[in-house]
Amino acid sequence: MHHKTMVLVAPSLHNMSCSHPRFDPDVWRSMDFSGSLQATIVLILTVGVLAANMMLILIINSRKYSKYIHSQPRYLLTSLASNDLAMGFFVTPFAIIPSFRRCWPYGELLCQIQALLRGAISQQSAVILICMAMDRYMCMLHPARYHKHSSKKFHFQGCVAIISLTWILSVTLFAALALPKGGYYFNPTGMMACEPFYSHASVRILAACGFYFPTTMILMYCYGSAFHVNKLRLRKAGCNVIADPERITVTEDIAESKVLTHERRLSASASRTMAAISLGFIVLVTPWTIQEVVAACTGSRAPQPLDFFATWLALSNSFWNPFLYWLLNNQFRRVGREFISNKFFCKKSPSKPQHFVSNSSSCQIHHQQGCDFERLSEKYWGEILERTLSATSLNALQKSGSHPRMDGCNGMQRGGGCGGMHRETRDISLPDL
Repeated sequence: MHHKTMVLVAPSLHNMSCSHPRFDPDVWRSMDFSGSLQATIVLILTVGVLAANMMLILIINSRKYSKYIHSQPRYLLTSLASNDLAMGFFVTPFAIIPSFRRCWPYGELLCQIQALLRGAISQQSAVILICMAMDRYMCMLHPARYHKHSSKKFHFQGCVAIISLTWILSVTLFAALALPKGGYYFNPTGMMACEPFYSHASVRILAACGFYFPTTMILMYCYGSAFHVNKLRLRKAGCNVIADPERITVTEDIAESKVLTHERRLSASASRTMAAISLGFIVLVTPWTIQEVVAACTGSRAPQPLDFFATWLALSNSFWNPFLYWLLNNQFRRVGREFISNKFFCKKSPSKPQHFVSNSSSCQIHHQQGCDFERLSEKYWGEILERTLSATSLNALQKSGSHPRMDGCNGMQRGGGCGGMHRETRDISLPDL
């Protein structure tokens, strides 16, 4: 028995145009409460997407924040924020008027472009999330190889090549689906804008599952493996420290160990934030995917409030990405507050007094300025500890402290200096450890 495949036909855009006689030309008369509420939600979400992603791009590429993130995560996060920014510029604003009028006022050409961008940007964002997960997987499972072969030029070229290739593939795929006649339609219940139209239910299911399931599986595998290995590595390091506590000594390699610790802390922080962004994607897109699969299998359409909620919950992922990054990254919040206060409120951050002065012979710490050791960077902590606890540094400090007014001193006492030292020469002292 031969079964014919059901071919669906896109609804005519002319019948859904605001110029059609069945639509009231009076905008204010045609408004209702549900339409006004939906238009308000779309407007607030659009403004939030634009503001949040613009702020993320500016802060994450600022000079103050560059020391807290490696180049490749910065490129990937910038690309993801640029995609979300494009969604806020070219897709979501065009749904504000149709939200309360239930018609498309912008013409057929813009509907085609809208459908193309709606599919291509969403698919490209999913690909960037996969690239972020694979980058964190390599960084946390193979840190030596990752940092050995990483350089700014390599990272930039690799990221640009991957992002460009995936953009070309995404645009080509959805251009073939959405640009032909009948490949796009105005969705008056969910998107409130134009979307790609699939003439076969199987193609619609394949598009929804291809967008959701490969992305979800790769994200869960990469981050799950990375955090599991990192947990085992930390547990092993802790056991080694407990087994042989005498190995913890201050050596000349302390600066290098501090750098490695700092690098691992940056990698772990970036991995946690990216994992949270990926988890947010999974949570927000899951209802929309289920709705698409059920609607394609049953040949029906979800109720209008449910369709609107599921669609715009998935689109709100563009807003929650910067919010999660702000919420989970302390350094980003600190730099962000300084950036906002400087740019928008014209408040310049007070210049910090220079507590640390280093030269070849001694480390001078001025008590009059109140040196705060916790605010010194880890770069200087290694040098402070090395020079403070080194016997040769003590001898050099003792020799440099011999002054004509200090001839009566045979040695330097801890904390108070010698009794015969003149009060004006007590600039140099050792901190209590």
